[in-house]
Amino acid sequence: MTDSAPGPTHDRRTEVRRLIDAMEHAKVISDGHFSALGMLITDASLSADEPALVECQDGLQWLHRHYLDVGALDAPQREQRGRILGLIDVVHWALKRLPSGLQLALQPEGYAARFLVAVARRPGMSNRQLAAELGTDETEISRTGRKLLSAGVVWRRKEWRHNAWDLTPRGRQYLETSGLLPADADADADAVGEAVADSGAGRRAEAARPAETVTRSPDGVPRRTPANGPSRPQEPPRSARG
Repeated sequence: MTDSAPGPTHDRRTEVRRLIDAMEHAKVISDGHFSALGMLITDASLSADEPALVECQDGLQWLHRHYLDVGALDAPQREQRGRILGLIDVVHWALKRLPSGLQLALQPEGYAARFLVAVARRPGMSNRQLAAELGTDETEISRTGRKLLSAGVVWRRKEWRHNAWDLTPRGRQYLETSGLLPADADADADAVGEAVADSGAGRRAEAARPAETVTRSPDGVPRRTPANGPSRPQEPPRSARG
C-alpha cells in the first residue's frame, strides 16, 4: 500500500492514519491493507513508537464499530471483523509491552539501569563480563537480564556457550528519554569500534610482513635473512680468508 517504508515517528503515525482511512472507505478490505497495517504495527512495536500504536488502536476500534451497526454479516464481513479484532489485540499487547506500559522506572544506581548502560556502551557483553563490570555475580546478572528481557529493552543471543546481550531499539529509546544514557556513550562505542578496526589492521599488516628465515653461516654463526633475499653479501668463512 506504500512505496516506501515509514521513516520517523510522525511519518509512521501519518501512514497509519492514511491506511486506516483507506480501509474505512474501501468496499472490501483487501489482504494488502491488512498486510501493510501488520507491518506498521510490527515496526512501531519494535521501535517503541507509542504515538503510532495509539493511532492504530483508535483507528481499528473505529473500524470495528462499523460492523456493530450491521444486522447480519456475510462471510467476508465476518472474516474482516475477526482480523480487525485480532489486530486490536496485537496493538493492545504491544502497548502493554512498552516501557511506559510496564512502568519501567529504573534507579540510576540499580543493577538494571547499570546493566542497560553497560550493554549500550559495549554490545554483546556476556554474563561474566557484565558481572565483572557491575561488581556482582552471574546469578544477579541472569535475574536482572530476565527482567529487562521481559520488558523488551534487551535481547539475548547465544555465542557458543555464553549469552551475549544487546540493546533493542526500545531499550535505547528508554535510555535516551529517561536520561540514563550518558552523553559520551556513543563516542565510547565509536572509540571501541575504531580500536577494534585498528587492531585488525595491525594484525593484517603483521601477517603481510615478509617472514625472516634463520640460517647458519659456515662458521656456525646464526644469521637472519629476510624472505625476499639477503640485503648484503655474506662474508666468506674464516678458513677461506687469505
